[in-house]
Amino acid sequence: MAARLVALFLLFVALDAGAQTPSAAPQAVTYEHGLKAYLEGDHAAAWFAWLGLAEAGDAEAQFSMGHLYRAGEGVPRDAAIAADWFSRAAAQGHGHAMLNLALMHEQGAGVPRDLALAYAYAARAGRILEGENFERARSAAARIALGFQPSDAERARRLLIEMDRRQPLPARSPVRR
Repeated sequence: MAARLVALFLLFVALDAGAQTPSAAPQAVTYEHGLKAYLEGDHAAAWFAWLGLAEAGDAEAQFSMGHLYRAGEGVPRDAAIAADWFSRAAAQGHGHAMLNLALMHEQGAGVPRDLALAYAYAARAGRILEGENFERARSAAARIALGFQPSDAERARRLLIEMDRRQPLPARSPVRR
């Protein structure tokens, strides 16, 4: 009888160990899981996939969370929450997040309207982005500067210097595609 109990116990241990194989273990959620869901139109699943990554400091996920809130895709449209996520990504050097913040500060969407700050974000984005996105950043900076009040240009310069001091941008080739 004792031998049967031991054999039964060993059988349960073996079955339990087999259930814990690596193939049965849950996979870690990646940015690509959220991107796949987003591209398939499941914006709520994208939000769910990106939220933990964004809170953990992933700049691309933070930018994507900002996009979801700005567009109201899978979540209620909320420009203030969008600006918060874009700010987190921009603080890590994400050029598209900087450009979105520039436009939001230019328009006063979810953040106070501030042309000097808008210009600083657009100019900084222009240092990172390439090709068509570089042109968008450059055009935004030029358009924003047209609306400057006399003190805005100097304040924009100081803001840009402060941003560069806090978060230096990586060096890159001066060639633009």
